[in-house]
Amino acid sequence: MEVKVTSSTILPSPTSHHSDIPLTIFDRFAANIHIYVIYAFTPPTPSNADLISALSKTLVYFPTLTANLSTDCHGRPCVSVGGPHEDRGALVVEATVLSKLEDHLPLTPSPDLRLLHPDAENPKHLLQVQLNRFQCGGLVIGLTSHHRVADGRSMCAFTIAWGKILRGVPIDPLPFYDQPWLKPRNPPLVQFDHWGSEFIHLSPQSNEFIITRTDVDPSEITNLLLHFSPDFITKLKAQTNKLSTDKHTTFETLLGYLWRKMTIARQLDDEECTTLSVSVNGRRRLQPTVPPEFFGNLVLNAYPKAKAKALIEGGAATAAGIVREGLRFIGEDYFQSFIDFGEVYGDRDLVPCFEKDGNVLSPKIEVDGWLGLGFDEVNFGGGGKLCAFLPTWVPFEGLLIFSPSLSQSGGVDVFVSLLEKHAVTMREISHSLD
Repeated sequence: MEVKVTSSTILPSPTSHHSDIPLTIFDRFAANIHIYVIYAFTPPTPSNADLISALSKTLVYFPTLTANLSTDCHGRPCVSVGGPHEDRGALVVEATVLSKLEDHLPLTPSPDLRLLHPDAENPKHLLQVQLNRFQCGGLVIGLTSHHRVADGRSMCAFTIAWGKILRGVPIDPLPFYDQPWLKPRNPPLVQFDHWGSEFIHLSPQSNEFIITRTDVDPSEITNLLLHFSPDFITKLKAQTNKLSTDKHTTFETLLGYLWRKMTIARQLDDEECTTLSVSVNGRRRLQPTVPPEFFGNLVLNAYPKAKAKALIEGGAATAAGIVREGLRFIGEDYFQSFIDFGEVYGDRDLVPCFEKDGNVLSPKIEVDGWLGLGFDEVNFGGGGKLCAFLPTWVPFEGLLIFSPSLSQSGGVDVFVSLLEKHAVTMREISHSLD
């Protein structure tokens, strides 16, 4: 894929007033990385000028995306909004691709797709956008955002809002940033052990939190995009629910199924413990529930686990049941305990556990569910349609990302990252019902 950059500009912060907004305990738990996704649209599409103008207007409602990560006068991590700074503002790059979009469809994760993002190796801005114009009118938007500012639901809301502004549709309801639900109890009550689950305690006596890193050359890692049709999912759920007293959701069923398949592909020892790290949205867990228009981070992880042999031999119903129990454990009391943990330990140097991982997570699996977030509802008008939405390329082993399929028949697409030697087996067994 040959990509030629034609222009680059920085959209300034919508406010000239400088303020430091402390990171919440949920922001500090979020991965300290940029997330890369692409949206592909068939022609006709809006002009770059209209897209950039609408983006500038949209950022008025999402000012933290034009901020930079910093520390405040008390040494606490924060986002600095407004005022002059070389890393503030949103970077927008315009580029042309010397081929037709249709020649690349269906899009699948590839290192070449990183060319559709600005400076994918060392991004400076919290939000970076590249508008890639293909021959014959196709458009791919490469969107890069920092996870410490917003989780997946928030970034979905931002992208949908950008499309609404472009189409002249009011944003209703508007995003908001107040955080009354983050109020700790008095006195704080830390009911669960968040050391070792969410954060590593950095101290001279922190040997109990030593994590063994596993790293390989990134060329040994590959990404797959597996499609599961509605018919396949229906058969899988029927098979799973027949052997279970519970009726499992599509997510629980498909995750349990793929957990077993990845365990087989990885060739784990029988007694080796494999753990899922599944993102759990706190907006529905906290009471009263947090409105979906809240912009920021409000996600923790559930950790279902099992020994490899028991997981494989237990079948799909057993795996789905373990997933369900793990997700249920992260309820309102767990989120409130985490908020209280932030009140008690927030002044310490907190390092999320996963920041000590290498680029191979096995026997663990990191799981993100984008089903129901609304990414498939992104609409920039112009008459074209969204034909692809996916992570760009992830040079880490052990990820599963679930997203709604944009194929005509629907279903679910699952992004999988594995060592190439294990991906060979995964391709062979991924759709084998057993």
